[in-house]
Amino acid sequence: MHEFEFAGPAAEWVEALPLGNGRLGAMVYGREEHEMIWLSEGSVWSGPGNRPDPHPVSPEAARAAIAASRAALTAGDHVAAEDALRLLQHSYPQSFQPLARLRRTIGTPAPEPAPQADVVPEHDLELDGGTGCSAAYARGLDLRGAVAWTHGSGMDQRAFVSAAHQILVVEVSAARRPVSFVLDSPLRLEQAEAADAEAWAVLRAPDDVVPAYQRVTDPVRWSAEPRGVQAAVVLRAVGGSVRTRSTSAGLVVDVDGDATLIVAVQTTFTRLGHDPEPDAADAVARARALCREAALIGTERLYDAHAAAHAELYDRAELRLGSPASPREHDTITIDTDALVDAAAAGFAAAPELVALLFNYGRYLLISSSRPGGTPANLQGLWNQQMQPPWSSDFTMNINLEMNYWLAETTGLAECAEPLFDLVAALSERGREPAARIYGSSGWVAHHASDIWAFADPMGDGTHDPAWAFWPFAGVWLSSHLIDRIAFTGDEATARRFWPVLTGAARFVLDWLEPRDDGSLGTSPSTSPENRFVAPDGSISSVAADSTMDLELSRHLLRSLLRIAADFGLRAESPDLCAEAEAALPRIAEIGVDDDGLLREWADVDRMHDPRHRHIAHLVGVHPTDAPLSDRIAHAASRSLDARGDEGTGWSLAWKMAMRARLHEPEAVGRLLDLFVRRNIEIEPGPGGGRWRGGLYRNLFSAHPPFQIDGNLGIVASLVECLVQSHAGGVELLPALPPGLADGEVRGLRARGGLVVDLRWSSGELTEATITPLTGSVDSVRVVLGSRERALALEPGLPVRLTIADFSQEHAS
Repeated sequence: MHEFEFAGPAAEWVEALPLGNGRLGAMVYGREEHEMIWLSEGSVWSGPGNRPDPHPVSPEAARAAIAASRAALTAGDHVAAEDALRLLQHSYPQSFQPLARLRRTIGTPAPEPAPQADVVPEHDLELDGGTGCSAAYARGLDLRGAVAWTHGSGMDQRAFVSAAHQILVVEVSAARRPVSFVLDSPLRLEQAEAADAEAWAVLRAPDDVVPAYQRVTDPVRWSAEPRGVQAAVVLRAVGGSVRTRSTSAGLVVDVDGDATLIVAVQTTFTRLGHDPEPDAADAVARARALCREAALIGTERLYDAHAAAHAELYDRAELRLGSPASPREHDTITIDTDALVDAAAAGFAAAPELVALLFNYGRYLLISSSRPGGTPANLQGLWNQQMQPPWSSDFTMNINLEMNYWLAETTGLAECAEPLFDLVAALSERGREPAARIYGSSGWVAHHASDIWAFADPMGDGTHDPAWAFWPFAGVWLSSHLIDRIAFTGDEATARRFWPVLTGAARFVLDWLEPRDDGSLGTSPSTSPENRFVAPDGSISSVAADSTMDLELSRHLLRSLLRIAADFGLRAESPDLCAEAEAALPRIAEIGVDDDGLLREWADVDRMHDPRHRHIAHLVGVHPTDAPLSDRIAHAASRSLDARGDEGTGWSLAWKMAMRARLHEPEAVGRLLDLFVRRNIEIEPGPGGGRWRGGLYRNLFSAHPPFQIDGNLGIVASLVECLVQSHAGGVELLPALPPGLADGEVRGLRARGGLVVDLRWSSGELTEATITPLTGSVDSVRVVLGSRERALALEPGLPVRLTIADFSQEHAS
């Protein structure tokens, strides 16, 4: 399925339909007479914030804090170890910002742009007195064409955001009635002008937005000498008689009759980790040029170019589920989306089309929110309407940012990961200073969260919980995406491109690992993201030694570094570092299993404060890292997932699904999928899950709650793990197919070694598989189906077709 359809307009933001081109985002409410479209742009963040010199956390203070924490752990005082680490905290990442609100009216005079302070989500419903609609009403989102459409009584609207021409197009047919557009913004209006068919404004983001968890009375701040990002927003109308004007609060465009509005946005952002340009004149000129060029091209040619650019990515992979149907029948299926989610209340098996829609939607969302040259998908992807969004809508790096990009390699969206690689490169530059100052390392470090300015310090104001504020392994985990890119492509140029970043991350790991009395290496002090334990004295803490996540990520990075060095002849580039890694790797402490048969979260912790915590960081060795699991560890991991329970946030459900798939537990995958596809219900915290209960909003955004895009993107990666796995050597087919998805087909999945995998199955059994090598990086592959396997010889570009008969005993080798 590739289509959403609703019988009523959006009543709130999480019912609106998302459009995006990797830079410019739009949330379309789909109202008949009084449309609402919230705009965003990926580089419009608060900041860049101050970078004090000298830093208030001096090298001497940092080393003393770490030494005090280690001494407290040796003495068994975990609370004192926590307190010492609070001395490392300084500042916070900045916040992703909304850009503007675009309203469209038909047949009535345009409303005036609202003052800055009144452009808030709480006022959206008040603007038209409700969300009623005519009997003829329908709205939808075409994922394949990347178009939001609205049909009403005497009106039709089509909206798309073009990557080809870097514009938003809103096309309105209104039976010759006048159409008006109004733009206003919660950002500071620096300039507003209008001439002929064009109006433009310059908006400035705040210099600082304090995260909501710090609870201050004035969180949104502009300085006397602002340095923040400026955005040039240009509106140009094409249609009948056009009149434009600017006001002290925004822009107004009136058109007599049917209208097409072209919106272009350019900003003063330069690149990740660097300050913006101080002047917006060039951004204004660029945005006006985009609008003028688009107006000359014409709407249909604009759409054709937009659709082609989108299809080049979107059409690479597709999942179809349910009873067998021809491709044409699948492509034309449209089911009311509300009805589809209602049907899934009985379980995903009652609505397999919803699972397919979520797969295709997740790929659509990554394409829409992350393209080369833009910024990475943040906690909300590319979309936001709040000045102080949840968790700053930042780059949270202890699971969320990583999960956003797991699907990029496996579903043919490699280009969409380029903004992530740009951020990792920026962090590898910015992260050298805190690595040296705090840890005495010549590598680079990143912590819990970051922003487009590549914030890399431990965040907080000295009062925040080290459970999340102190975690110096973000850079190590992000490096796994670079490792995966090399593994999926087998490309030497890619390995050489990423080598300096990987060696910098490895340098930090080698400097941070410390020897134990038994000769092993571990980490201290050490946290396991956002989790806490009960110390032997009954106190609650988040700081101990040797968290399993630290050890597993360290092992994965050093092992991968040595493999890449051997495969691509890179050892000569960093001989001493490789020798250190080779010596350290076998000494990294092994992960433990406790008396209950569960994987330990820390080496010497026996009792967790919240045994059903949503974070499952200690199982990172199951997924997404790629080492084979021993039977002992696999069994302990499965028992650990049982003990954690299935309930969780949207992203937690998706991660548990991926882990269960890696463990070959399709029934458990099915239980989690049932929870993922339910409607989101906001309920009070409680023992049944409460605040951390995931589900789907009406527009199928995944709930943390609130909305976080990681669930939407993570579910795609998890479904891939059910269908194809290639992390353990070879390609495994249908390793964890949930019982409720007995019939289906998928095309365009990627496996390590540059392979494309297409599958078809019926009644839970493989009927056909096609494996196509894109490059010559591998000349053979081992294909596994259950307990059977087959060795295949490969030639670049030549597909190899397999059926179930090819896995019979006489064919297997």
